[in-house]
Amino acid sequence: METVLADNLPTRLMFLCMESPCPAISGGTLRTLGLLKELNKSFEIELVVLSRQPLSGEQIAVLREYSDSIVQVSMKFISIREKLKTLWHMFISNLPYHCAIIDISFREYPEILHKILNYQGIVYASYGHWGTLIRDRQSPNWILDQHNADIEFWRVYASQASNYLVKLMALVNWHLANKHFRQIYACVGRIISVCKEDKQLTLAVSPNAKVDIIENGVDCSYYFPNRVAHSGHPRLLFTGTSAARNMTALHKFVRNVFPLIQQKLSDVELLVGGNFHSKAQSQFKGCRGIRFTGRVNDIRPIFNDSDVYISPFDETHGSKLKIAEAMAMGMAIVSTHEGIRGFPLVDGKSVLVAYSNEQFASLAVDLLTDSVRREIIGKEARKVAEMFIDWKVLGKRLVQIINSVYKEN
Repeated sequence: METVLADNLPTRLMFLCMESPCPAISGGTLRTLGLLKELNKSFEIELVVLSRQPLSGEQIAVLREYSDSIVQVSMKFISIREKLKTLWHMFISNLPYHCAIIDISFREYPEILHKILNYQGIVYASYGHWGTLIRDRQSPNWILDQHNADIEFWRVYASQASNYLVKLMALVNWHLANKHFRQIYACVGRIISVCKEDKQLTLAVSPNAKVDIIENGVDCSYYFPNRVAHSGHPRLLFTGTSAARNMTALHKFVRNVFPLIQQKLSDVELLVGGNFHSKAQSQFKGCRGIRFTGRVNDIRPIFNDSDVYISPFDETHGSKLKIAEAMAMGMAIVSTHEGIRGFPLVDGKSVLVAYSNEQFASLAVDLLTDSVRREIIGKEARKVAEMFIDWKVLGKRLVQIINSVYKEN
């Protein structure tokens, strides 16, 4: 093994990353960057980045703050020819789509692949797809971070896709993932789930797997409320990107819940913050009271200038990092049961949970018209964030997991 500290703990690890985690504009990149920052506090990081585009000078500068070396690997699915080749490889090799991308990409980097497969320390893979590289070999030094339950993700994605071709491809991926990840889970030393629900889904397909939980964390020192009462309309907030799961939830809310709120509060505004592309925004053209921010570099001012955060998800996977941000920002949250999946929030104390469209509307109106209750629930949500999902808390647990895997080898 590599050089170790006196108490037989690792000093270095290899971190495998899909796409650059900066700029951190999605749940996946935010989690990856959070993991990387915490690991860098205890280990020297050898970073391997698989990306569609070469890293920019600005991205390299940021990543150098959290790693000691950076290796770039070009992702092979940019051109039409590469995508067709990936699809063909996917079917002949029985690999889910993103796993096929990894498999093909590393064929052009045999030296890097050899180093990854023969690394003597801990390999931390930031997505389950990376497990494709070791699917036919025991790798007890590998830790696989799922981000989402790798199999269940595709079932939910298929149920939410509006395009029939996308739905079909998601169902194919679900079928392939169901076989592929069972094989991978048996090879790695540890699996990291984001919530207990995902852990149970993983154990259901691989009962002997060792699974730990590192929640979707948030930096509470960065996401900090600085709310000033605004004189404008009462404002609901929904954040995210134009991913299918977010669009499904937003459509459902605008169609079934928002009109009920408008009946009580005619001047209420729904602010949709984040990277929703123009085509997604156009689907709500003509809907009264809705405003999109578009992509923003800093989402904190949007939280601070809103009253109530909504999470109207009926079916989801993993957990919503947007909820972690809202908690840290001291927002009063109204959610469905699934919308707060994976977070230790308590209904009536740190969140309000709705079980029908009518109840969702009623709870939202109550909070919009009661600033004292909003503040109480928002403060309780932040306390939960500080106690359980602040990266300072999660980072210590993450290092303990890595050390235990190291000792087992």
